[in-house]
Amino acid sequence: MKKMISLLAILCLTLCASISSFAMDSTTLLNNPERYRVLSTQPDGIVYVDMDSLNGLQTMDFPNSLETISCTLYVEKYNSTLDAMAIQRNKTIRQINEYTAEFHADKVKGVYTISPKLNQIYTAKGQPYSVKVDTIQWNHPKELFINLFRLSALHKG
Repeated sequence: MKKMISLLAILCLTLCASISSFAMDSTTLLNNPERYRVLSTQPDGIVYVDMDSLNGLQTMDFPNSLETISCTLYVEKYNSTLDAMAIQRNKTIRQINEYTAEFHADKVKGVYTISPKLNQIYTAKGQPYSVKVDTIQWNHPKELFINLFRLSALHKG
């Protein structure tokens, strides 16, 4: 019995270590379009949503006036210099920012907000950056919410 409990404890520790050491890289985002969907493109990067992380809450009143959607976002930031050499060497992506985000919508008042929390920053190859400087400007929350709402409906289908 002690051996079984010890084995179970070791398996739990191994599982927790593997989950916490998960790093996002650019190849994973590109090779899994069914899970990592493009939510928006920006002049300095691309915003992906992890479809497996989508959670939503909606009021029952007509026309479902209050809604909250939470998810994990990955933002690929382009290098500041995008020349022919950077493209040829596949060095177009400088970093990948991972966010836990909540989108809030009051559809009656027309108020849309985003509450992003920066979790981690990775290189394009998936190594963690030691610096955590958030330089993303979250413009156009209504458009982001509508795109996310449409993707969540697609995900349920």
